[in-house]
Amino acid sequence: MAGNLKAIAAMMALWTIALVLLSDMGEAQNAKAQQTWRGFVTDTHCGTNCQVTKAMTPDKKCVNRCVREGSKYGLWVGNHVYTLEPQNKAARYAANGVTVTGTLDGETIHIHSIKPTTGAAAGKSQSK
Repeated sequence: MAGNLKAIAAMMALWTIALVLLSDMGEAQNAKAQQTWRGFVTDTHCGTNCQVTKAMTPDKKCVNRCVREGSKYGLWVGNHVYTLEPQNKAARYAANGVTVTGTLDGETIHIHSIKPTTGAAAGKSQSK
């Protein structure tokens, strides 16, 4: 009987190890690759049709008004606007050129980091 208990305990230990290893592999496969985008923080209501300044960047008053009225902050890249999450990370950059690193889930970029672009890069919108 003691031999059977040891065999059962050993088998349970092996199953536990196998489950842990399999779950780690599944998480690694499900982890989305981080990407980097450069664009302008705008709102998802107006998107690329937002009132723009002479420099062809989004108008900050327009972006903030639309967000106050229920729109979300988004990233204007080329001819596309992605929703940004979490919103509080994007808010301080309304109507500014930014570089965003994060993961894409459908039409939403989950922000890992966001920082202002500088110089010539600020005027370009692109995905890397």
